[in-house]
Amino acid sequence: MHPLFPLEPTAENIWLYEPSTTDNDALPDGAPALIILCTWLGGATPRRIAKYVGYHRQLFPQSAILLITTGMIDITVRSFSVIRARLQPAREAIRRILGPDAGDSEKNPDGVLLHVFSHGGSNIAIQLILSMQDPKHPSGRHRLPLQGIIFDSCPGDTTFMRNYQASVYSLPSAPLPIQLVNRALLFPAIGVITGLQALGITSSISAMQKQLNDSSVVSARVPRLYLFSKADTTIHWEEIQTHLDDARVRGYTVASVVFNSSPHCALIVEDEKRYWGAVQQFWEQIVKTNAPAEVVSGDAEVPFVFSTGYRESRL
Repeated sequence: MHPLFPLEPTAENIWLYEPSTTDNDALPDGAPALIILCTWLGGATPRRIAKYVGYHRQLFPQSAILLITTGMIDITVRSFSVIRARLQPAREAIRRILGPDAGDSEKNPDGVLLHVFSHGGSNIAIQLILSMQDPKHPSGRHRLPLQGIIFDSCPGDTTFMRNYQASVYSLPSAPLPIQLVNRALLFPAIGVITGLQALGITSSISAMQKQLNDSSVVSARVPRLYLFSKADTTIHWEEIQTHLDDARVRGYTVASVVFNSSPHCALIVEDEKRYWGAVQQFWEQIVKTNAPAEVVSGDAEVPFVFSTGYRESRL
């Protein structure tokens, strides 16, 4: 059995799970109609991704799940138009699951929970969001009805060494001599890619950072949860904190949980219970109040901050 079962492949890098429904088995009040996962580069094996799929299914057993994986080419040389064209099956699945009123938050009150990992997932998520609004695409023309976004280990900065470290992290496992050769070949390649990004020829992390805090791309009404680690050497936690602070100033409702010892995109290795407790609390806060209030954290020793605009409270 494939590690991602019961998700089924619908296109290259796109997987979908739709729970069977009957008249007596409708979507419970307060559950997202659809969970979208946009995963990271390097180490994002089906077995590791399956852990996140499995927990989402435990939390929201009647929610559909759309998984979109990413590759190095998606954040280096592949154009936006090509990426958006390849996301056509994802857009079709979203419209089928949410119905003809996709994009109307009043008619789709349960909406979408978007779970994004690292820069690879951020890039795919942005292209999906923008392509949903693009009238040139048959399944576009409607804004993705986001109810909440979870940012895992992202976004970070744009320096050459960060790009290089993220790329090294994405290299497949190999004996040490082969690893050294791969890293040596990767160095000049990342230099060229970084130059193209600086010239605006290909996708840049700087542009991603701005778009994620641009209300014309992601509405400021959509709450967000940042999960990141102080031990992450691929994307430093201070960079994520800076993005979080900018989002708060721009009026976004922001929650954050900081871990202490986990590497990049491996927060559940440090504290699985705390990670998923934060996700559950975050979603329940959205559903129950739509405006953050003071709540007792499941981890009293390390609560996380939930803030709206300039106001902060403890969650």
